[in-house]
Amino acid sequence: MLAPVRKSDRVLIVFLAAADLLAIPLAFLLTWWLRTGVLAGTLPAFHHVFSDYLIALPVVAVLWMVCWARNGLYRPMRSTTGMERIQRLMKAAFALAVSMMAASYLVKRDYSRLMLFMFVFTSVPMSLLLRAPARWLAERLAPIRSVPRILVVGSGEVAARVLKTLQQLPAPPPDLVGVLADDPEMQGETFHGVEVMGRVSELRRLAVSLKVDEVFFASPNLDRSRVLDLISSVKGRDIHYRMVTDLFEIATGTTSLDDMARLPIVEIGYGKPGFLYRFLKRTTDVVVSLLLLVLLAPLFALVWVLLRITAEGSPIFRQRRVGLAGKEFTLLKFRTMVPDADEYEVAPMEKDDPRVTAVGGFLRRTSLDELPQLVNVFRGEMSLVGPRPEMPFIVDKYNRWQLRRLDVRPGITGLWQIMGRKDLPLHENIEYDFYYIRNQSLMLDFAILLRTVLIILKGRGAY
Repeated sequence: MLAPVRKSDRVLIVFLAAADLLAIPLAFLLTWWLRTGVLAGTLPAFHHVFSDYLIALPVVAVLWMVCWARNGLYRPMRSTTGMERIQRLMKAAFALAVSMMAASYLVKRDYSRLMLFMFVFTSVPMSLLLRAPARWLAERLAPIRSVPRILVVGSGEVAARVLKTLQQLPAPPPDLVGVLADDPEMQGETFHGVEVMGRVSELRRLAVSLKVDEVFFASPNLDRSRVLDLISSVKGRDIHYRMVTDLFEIATGTTSLDDMARLPIVEIGYGKPGFLYRFLKRTTDVVVSLLLLVLLAPLFALVWVLLRITAEGSPIFRQRRVGLAGKEFTLLKFRTMVPDADEYEVAPMEKDDPRVTAVGGFLRRTSLDELPQLVNVFRGEMSLVGPRPEMPFIVDKYNRWQLRRLDVRPGITGLWQIMGRKDLPLHENIEYDFYYIRNQSLMLDFAILLRTVLIILKGRGAY
């Protein structure tokens, strides 16, 4: 249940991935040996060539890693049971079978279905067999701290239950370094056997000075914005944050549930994708934006000429926006409003907004006005998917935790657009961006792009 220090996590994940990369060819060789040797006399004749399957292994490896990752098999899971790991492996193996059949159909290659299912069947025990020594080696090279140092925020009934449960964990128990409470009468006292080290506002200083590994927010009345502000203030430390939350967040699927003393506990954090994801995402952005710029060049020219003939001012509208790491850039769009419209005024929320030109209305309804942003994507200022880039004067008013929105490259489309588009004010629905930041993945990007296309075809929420 208790989260380990992150260095150990990273080492373990690398070893698990290495074990799987070894398991893939071994599972294939075992499958080939069983099909062409041991079971050759009892199964129908098999005339496939070994090299045809060998060249497919890189694709199988990618599908394997994706399916395993989607089922949480590259998370530390040190506290899970062996049965739970087997269940996750079975789900991943089923997903792998479906993925390989789909890939086989797409490339029009006639691979043996029996070989495919035999490979999937052998992949589970092979992965389990190699992951066991991988875990053993990882924990020897980067051992998890057996006694994590924990700081508890709160001084009420919930905090008392959390402390009681932590104190009753099997040996060795965690090191409860202190409690933070805003009650001035509690300063310097003890709370259920743990010293009150200071006020909640002192989290940043105490987390560093006490070398804390984990922080439990056990004060349900603590404002969520303040919690995120406190977390954002602690930099340069690999600290895991857990919070006693309400059942609404769990029911809506926005959090991952852990259980302690019958309290819903969630881990708070921000997704930090690895190098592979960032490389693939940027490569996809460059390739797709360049391809679309070339294919849609005639449409670009047509819209540009139409705007030049029917409207005053430049056909291209330029506006300063804030992107990755707070760097400002010039966002490009086709002009849809009259030239004297205030560029920083609230965007049109009704279909008959007088600021929108006749051609501009069509461009906005079809989202063709966004096409020049493909240039922003190609230049690296934006991505295909991500939070919408906000205007500088709004970013200047951000709280510390809201600045996390600038940790990723802004996108042409994102969760905010597909959940409500213009029906929802951008700066008042920042929660969607934080969900995306925490759960970034290529699969989520693909789902958002697909949903965006469907919404554009329906014309919903675009004015």
